[in-house]
Amino acid sequence: MRPENFIFFLSSCGFFIGIIFGVLADFEPMGIIYSCAAFTALFYMIGLCAGAFFIRALDIKAAYTIDSEYYETQLDKARAQIERREVNIRDATRFIRVLEQEIASAVQKDETNKVAL
Repeated sequence: MRPENFIFFLSSCGFFIGIIFGVLADFEPMGIIYSCAAFTALFYMIGLCAGAFFIRALDIKAAYTIDSEYYETQLDKARAQIERREVNIRDATRFIRVLEQEIASAVQKDETNKVAL
């Protein structure tokens, strides 16, 4: 979870907890607004501290490094497979074209034989 999302989550939790405590303590509008603002600010500060400690403790280089050699070899293998499949598809389309031409010439010969009779 990103630190910003954690801060937003805690702020919204503080807002709703403030409403609940405001309603339970006294049902006056100013009391509800005060408790809501106080709890929201408190939870916001807790979220900021937690997010700051998380960012400070996070080792960014370890979290975002990738094994480029592994991915390059996997991509090379995938490219070779795709090239083989393209060759197979080209051979199949050539075969189909030749077969269609033979069928068309056979049909044409058959029609010329029928007309001659």
